[in-house]
Amino acid sequence: MSELDKLKKQLCLYKLENNKLNAKYKFYKSIFRSHNNSVVLNLQIKKINGSRVWVDPIRDDIEFIKLLDRDDEVTEWLKPIKFEK
Repeated sequence: MSELDKLKKQLCLYKLENNKLNAKYKFYKSIFRSHNNSVVLNLQIKKINGSRVWVDPIRDDIEFIKLLDRDDEVTEWLKPIKFEK
């Protein structure tokens, strides 16, 4: 493999890594559009059909939480609250 081929391959790898980092940056920046009134400490990253979304389990409504891909935490959020008399 020539030096030029090695450099082209390395450049391609850098471009892929850059695209991944840009996508991650845009996702984290989206927090200010989707949950601008939420406390950042409350926000969690969950998935809907494999796509990452921000979730505030305190402020988001139950219909939105029902759309999330199920994991232990989401299942716990969906359990009804028991009131004691």
